[in-house]
Amino acid sequence: MNIVEMHTLCDLLIDKANAPWFSSQEKDDFINLAQAEYVDKNYRLFEKDEEVRAKLNNLVRSIALGTTQQIVLSVITDFRYALRLKGTAPNKCGRLISQPIVPVQWDDEAENQLDPFNKATDQNMGYTQENVVSIGNVFNILSDTIPTLVSLVYLKTPINVLNDVVTPANNIACELAPSSHEEIVNLAVRKMLGTVENQTQYQVQANEIVSQNQNQ
Repeated sequence: MNIVEMHTLCDLLIDKANAPWFSSQEKDDFINLAQAEYVDKNYRLFEKDEEVRAKLNNLVRSIALGTTQQIVLSVITDFRYALRLKGTAPNKCGRLISQPIVPVQWDDEAENQLDPFNKATDQNMGYTQENVVSIGNVFNILSDTIPTLVSLVYLKTPINVLNDVVTPANNIACELAPSSHEEIVNLAVRKMLGTVENQTQYQVQANEIVSQNQNQ
């Protein structure tokens, strides 16, 4: 479904609800809000549900970060959620091996450093996430030495859709898989109807989304 088709479906659902008219720009804005919400809602199911993975797979990106012990996420301008972090570090025999770097909760970090079985080492690397003043959101890698060949697989923020009525060649469609487009439009219409006074139409559209989710 391209952006023009998404707008057409929006118009159909809005007209059916006898709601006010929305401009092309307004529909773009609501669709952008809806697709961001869709990614945020489904991220937690990405590795657990094959259908969700297929719908979000177009947003998966990977980046090689080299040798580092701190990843400044603001440098990765389209970063949204981490899926996997890996790095190379020496094992107990001194041989360099590639291994996962797992997230560590802040309330566990200090306690783990006192526990020889859970302490972060080159053979058991972890990372914490924090927002550093003047730097921004970062991953701090916990290990004995600075890991090399660090790589990050992540979900990107979906690019904003754009229906350029002046220059159709500039139209930008939704990056998510086509199987998610109808649900995104339904979310967008729910948000549109939520801005008008008559909440009956909003509830009808909200019920449609619940029904749609139950049938998946």
